[in-house]
Amino acid sequence: MWFQRNSGQAGLGWTTRANAAEELAERLRDADRNAQFHERDMSEFERERIDLEYRVNRMEAELESLRRRRLEAYARWWNARDERDRARHVCRKLRRRIDRFRRKART
Repeated sequence: MWFQRNSGQAGLGWTTRANAAEELAERLRDADRNAQFHERDMSEFERERIDLEYRVNRMEAELESLRRRRLEAYARWWNARDERDRARHVCRKLRRRIDRFRRKART
């Protein structure tokens, strides 16, 4: 396994055990240092994630606002179109009425 590099052997002398203990202590320091590096990276990544989360939320709110404005602009355009069509209709009716009066006035 990744955490079992050298298993202890039975019948080792005192100096070999001391060396093995020192080696294990060194491996522990390395693993601890490695864990601290990863911890530092994790905190940096967490800060970045929080920043991105904030920016995404802000952009989603802005997007929602823009969508609402787009719908409002379309509604204003639609209402202006309806008003234009009504005004054209009134103009046509008035022109016809004027034409009828002019025809009657000639006869």
